Amino acid sequence: MPIRKIVLVEPGAPGYHVFSRVALPRLGLPMLAAILRRDGYTDIRIYCEDLAPIDIADVAGADLVGISTTTSTALAAYRLGSLVKRMNPHAIVVLGGIHVTFMSHEPFDADFCARHGIEMPVCDHVVEGEGEYAFRDLVRALENGPKPDAIVGRRLRHSPGAPIDASSGIGDLDELPFPDLDSIVGRERMTIAPIITSRGCPFDCTFCSVIEMFSQKVRYRSIDVDDPRSVIAEMRQLHANHTGSVFFYDDNFTTNIERTKQLLENIIRADVVPRYWSAQVRATEIVRDRELLALMKRTHCIIAYMGLESVNPATLKAFNKKQTVEQVVEAIRVLRGFGVRAHGMFVLGSDEDTVDTIRATADFAIRNDVSTVQFMILTPLPGTRFFQKLVDEGRILDDDWSRYDAHHTVFWPKCMSPRDLQEETFRAMSRVYRSVRCALPVLHGNLITVFMRWYGHGMVAAQTRRSVEYVRSLPNTIRPVADWVRGAGSAGSLDVRPGV
Repeated sequence: MPIRKIVLVEPGAPGYHVFSRVALPRLGLPMLAAILRRDGYTDIRIYCEDLAPIDIADVAGADLVGISTTTSTALAAYRLGSLVKRMNPHAIVVLGGIHVTFMSHEPFDADFCARHGIEMPVCDHVVEGEGEYAFRDLVRALENGPKPDAIVGRRLRHSPGAPIDASSGIGDLDELPFPDLDSIVGRERMTIAPIITSRGCPFDCTFCSVIEMFSQKVRYRSIDVDDPRSVIAEMRQLHANHTGSVFFYDDNFTTNIERTKQLLENIIRADVVPRYWSAQVRATEIVRDRELLALMKRTHCIIAYMGLESVNPATLKAFNKKQTVEQVVEAIRVLRGFGVRAHGMFVLGSDEDTVDTIRATADFAIRNDVSTVQFMILTPLPGTRFFQKLVDEGRILDDDWSRYDAHHTVFWPKCMSPRDLQEETFRAMSRVYRSVRCALPVLHGNLITVFMRWYGHGMVAAQTRRSVEYVRSLPNTIRPVADWVRGAGSAGSLDVRPGV
């Protein structure tokens, strides 16, 4: 079949989250658009719901519709695919992204869709794993044959505990074109340009799906000043388009400190220093290299997002985090000394956590004057060992994926009730973002921190209001450990087969 018009869609995340007011799309769909344009396709449009409303009529009028999924947007993606198929049965609908990589059977599962009120068919194909080449090959096969399978691509790990095959991913990231941001509807709203310089993470946190999707073998893009495919060349292009600020999407921007320093030095050499930039970094790297911190300050790093996870050493060990509370404290201190704000991301609700742990986390954030924080409820994401553990123990409470957003308790904690985990997390956030703490940085002329804290204050208040009924629906008892194995499978409706 001839494919002329292609529409790619990233559904918006449900509820409030830390980036709710930041117009920042993920890079998967812009990368697909760039690859398809390189193959000669010209009629391509991207809808990122966080940037602009989705024009359903426009989407349904396409020959090919690609929809990206995360776990919290999966149901929205399925409903959109179902709607497109009803409006235009001839449209080819393809789902991809991290959620369907690990739940690739789900869009074809009539029982699952019926439980969630989704009319089938939802889609024609699912792409597993890193989708750039798999999606391109699927489009070619749709036009020229042979008829492609319902599920294409390749995930890294096919069953929990199996070795990860890093060859499933893109080998040379420099072969990929720069993301096509101009195809995004609402592109003019973007004040921050997303750039990625690497894929993968060498660490192995038990609750994180990054390595399951992108592997522990980190792959890097060129940072050479003279390489037309490099990160520097992409920044030159953005600089020419007057995009002044950058967010580095790397899962860990400081995985290789010497490379990160060289990148920042090359940014200075090439005269493409952004107005400001931010990235996700790790406390263990930040504390051991002052030269890196000086370069971050010199190139206008405004905030470092750090996965601090916990102030409970037992939880850090259970998460396999490989960092200490002392390193966290030192990282916050040295960042402040170099004028870089620390955004601390904590994950609450491990089997080692109690109500007191959550309260202690708020105490820690206040005592160490962390610029901004995000207290996330531990969420069992498909593809992770933590998810499989909870399924095996029958501890999953809810299979409504829209609640898998780190703001809802969807499992039975060990040392507190589900309601306790939900309520105490938001109480802790409310303490950290109370009005007086939001206003205090004014005394030091730190207006950016004031703004960010008031944003956090509003976000917590809004999410608390929206979750009142959900909190009331949560069990208010602690489930005995002896019941876990007996309850295995009691999520019942939650089918966790890894594929069809």
